[in-house]
Amino acid sequence: MNVSGDSEQTYVIDTMMGGSAFFDYDRDGDLDLYILNGSRVVGFPQGSHPRNALYRNDGAHFTDMTAAAGLGDTGWGMGCAVADYDNDGDRDIYVTNYGKNVLYNNQGNGTFVDATEFAGVGDDGFGTGCAFFDYDGDGDLDLYAANYVDFKHFLETTPDKSYTWKGLRVHFGPRGMRGGADILYRNEGNGTFSDVTTEAHVASDNALYGLGVISGDYDNDGDMDIFVANDTGPNYLYQNQGDGTFTDVGWQVGVAYGESGDAQGCMGIAYGDYDNDGYQDILVTNFWEQTNTLYHNDKGRFFSDRTFDAGVGLESFSFLAWGTEFFDYDNDADKDLFIANGHLFPQLDRANLGVSYAQSNQLFENLGDGTFDEVSQRAGEGLHLKKVSRGASFADYDNDGDIDIFVLNLNDFPTLLRNDGNDGNNWLMVETIGTTSNRDGIGAKIKVHCGPLTQINEIRSGSSYLSHNDFRAHFGLGAADVVDLLEVVWPSGLVEKFANLPANRLVVVQEGRGIIKQRD
Repeated sequence: MNVSGDSEQTYVIDTMMGGSAFFDYDRDGDLDLYILNGSRVVGFPQGSHPRNALYRNDGAHFTDMTAAAGLGDTGWGMGCAVADYDNDGDRDIYVTNYGKNVLYNNQGNGTFVDATEFAGVGDDGFGTGCAFFDYDGDGDLDLYAANYVDFKHFLETTPDKSYTWKGLRVHFGPRGMRGGADILYRNEGNGTFSDVTTEAHVASDNALYGLGVISGDYDNDGDMDIFVANDTGPNYLYQNQGDGTFTDVGWQVGVAYGESGDAQGCMGIAYGDYDNDGYQDILVTNFWEQTNTLYHNDKGRFFSDRTFDAGVGLESFSFLAWGTEFFDYDNDADKDLFIANGHLFPQLDRANLGVSYAQSNQLFENLGDGTFDEVSQRAGEGLHLKKVSRGASFADYDNDGDIDIFVLNLNDFPTLLRNDGNDGNNWLMVETIGTTSNRDGIGAKIKVHCGPLTQINEIRSGSSYLSHNDFRAHFGLGAADVVDLLEVVWPSGLVEKFANLPANRLVVVQEGRGIIKQRD
């Protein structure tokens, strides 16, 4: 069971956590699950503190391997990202906390060790979203870590920890609090990182309230950019200049604010090419009585607000949204949309404001014409649950060819949504192993051509809201039983192409060696 704060959610920190990660920690070919846990400002009695948990995937069920793996962290967990940062062939975990962040190095024998001090990545703030990516193209993975607020300063200096909102006495923040400064770490290739935040021009004179973080090549120019969802402030879109520096172009290209020009209560990020035009689009989840915002990527030059045109505006107005992702749940060759919902204030259940604290999550089916249809109520009983949801992680955990969802719920048990609805459509999964590029192939573009349709995915670390998805790129193929052409564009610049691949299998591609494994 997840624990975060008390029953009244007395502090803003009580409401924010939510991270989990699907990844194969033991290299046995299936996806294991790491789940973060929280704490309380007043603490817990000795020996009863909540802990993070690692569950090994044993096919039909999961086995708790936390103690054996050395991953029972009792910090106040917030977010996480996974990557093989030292290029040794196994995947490591970075955890952001309220308090010191932690880097766990995978030893390759089922155990992890705390490498934080040696690596130099133990920021002691209010950590939130994070992502590994190779921003300077040197073949190893750098790290961006966001921070939310200076909560310690708030506790020390603010006598009244609550305020009145819509007639209810609720926790204070984040407005009125000091923002937390984000950090960019450069991987030095020897197990250590250097803080290059100022040098790389991603330092802000006025630190905002950072939450979701993703990295991807939004403008298709061959290098990795950074998008940060900021709560009640303008979002950052850091365009990689190719010389070790970034420029924040969020306001110039139209993703800093909503269509009205106002800052929104931004939480999580969905990043993907929902209309199959070759450019990655962005959806940001927002506060109650705002809409989630869908930014359509106009060929890397600008983003257009398509929220209402696409049918995800009014449908989100009554919800407070967090974890999210574009993914093809029905394998029909276009990306659908999932959104995890849950309010901030348990006091709502004693009021008459037309909204509850616990909320149902939402699934939107892509209709293939630039619009979505909400299908939550007819997509199975898992979408009927009402909980206080936060992060969501996406993966084919049972290796049956469709994407499943794990949702973390505050002060409740999590929800594992197994996908049983691909309607007989075909699929392809692609796993990347870098050689010149980083070992995970993070930043690789995977293109699948079937007849006149081309789909594209990018391999990414860090996603959704404070969470991490399966590295493997998943493609629904609809009725197509053969992929005409699979194209892999590696971060190194190498392009590899493979023709006439049968559908319904996992393909493992190693940089420079081609397809080294296939599994039905």
